[in-house]
This record gives sequence, structure tokens and C-alpha cells, in this order.
Amino acid sequence: MKVFTELPDFLGKKAYHDERLENLKDRFGSPKITFYSVEFTNQNRDACQCILVTKEKSLDLIVEDIERAESLASKTESKEVLKKVLEILNQEKLLSRELSGEELFSIKEYAFATAKPVIIFENQDQDALFKEIFSRAKLIFFFTSGKKESRAWAVDRGADIVAAAAKIHTDLARGFIRAEVYNIRDLENFKNLQDAKARGILKLVDRDYIVEEGDVIDIKFKV
Repeated sequence: MKVFTELPDFLGKKAYHDERLENLKDRFGSPKITFYSVEFTNQNRDACQCILVTKEKSLDLIVEDIERAESLASKTESKEVLKKVLEILNQEKLLSRELSGEELFSIKEYAFATAKPVIIFENQDQDALFKEIFSRAKLIFFFTSGKKESRAWAVDRGADIVAAAAKIHTDLARGFIRAEVYNIRDLENFKNLQDAKARGILKLVDRDYIVEEGDVIDIKFKV
């Protein structure tokens, strides 16, 4: 994912060192682990999934959105939703935290800055900051693990197993048959995958399965 920020200390790609991935590596002896990486950039804000700013800069974003909303109000028919937008902004609140998902979708074309998830930087340590970014962006993590590699992946909260398969490779989504899934919180409750299956921990799921935070997924496919 990409996060827009003008804070110079954050610019560049940074890996999220999720210790759960270390646990998978230790269990299955994967020679390689790949953490999920976030790209912090000060370029092309509209293409980024969320924004990281100081409290002062968040007020600048609100002012920018007020000016945009006032300009739009005289040119569009969506006056009711823009009225609500202005009410929120004039209270110095962020649109992404006050509007419903449906309302945010209805104003997507207007590209309000604070309609994106905005994270206020207040000297959080890096792990806490990452977790807030993922929470505000409504992302969850799933994992793949095998003899070659254990890897972390992110997907939108509420995504189904086929969407998760597409994150790994488009062929896995296109040729999806089914998947074997267990949650990493159960890692210590079985000796091996055969034992996990016998205990009902390892589940066989179809394409309508909704991915949960911490799922470890093995996609079965044919193309």
C-alpha cells in the first residue's frame, strides 16, 4: 500500500515486522520470510490509500476540503451530502471518520483529502503507527507458508477468499477451486497439518469464504 506523507523521516519503503510471520517460519522451517511493506511517499496524494500528517497539517487538509466543498456546492446537484460534508469539516472533523461507507462512496468523485483515512502522527512508535494505518485503511492480514517461503499479505476487510487469491497471483483467482485455511492463533494447537485437519482446525472452504485476520491460506487452483 501507499501512504502519502510529507514527514521526511518516513519516506521510502518500510517493512511491517509482524512476529506472527516469524512464528510461521519457525514452525515450517521456511528459508525465506517476506514481511508486508508500506511505501511512504510525498508524490501523487490522490493515488495513495491513506495520509499521514501532524495535527497541524490535518487542519490544512480540512481547510482545503472546505474550500473544495463550497466551490462544488454551487455547481452540483449533490447539495444535501455537501451540506453534511461542510458541517463536519467546519467542526474540524475528518470526513473518513464521520461519514458512512455509502456516503464516502457517493462523494468519491470529488476527491476530498479527508475522505481518505487520515492518521495523525503524535510520536507513536513504528509498530503502533503501522497498526493504526492498517486499521484506518480497513486492511487485514493473511499468510501463506510453505517449504520455500512464509509471507504476509494484506486484503480489504470483508474480502472473500478469491480476492485474497488474486493478491497472491491472478492465476490463483482465475482458476480457484477451493482453499485450505486455518488461523495463525491456532498454530500451537496442532503438531502438523494432518493433525490440524483431524482436529477440525484446518478447514476446506469454497469461494464465498470471507477471510479473517490471521488466516493462513493454501489455494487449490487449476488453469
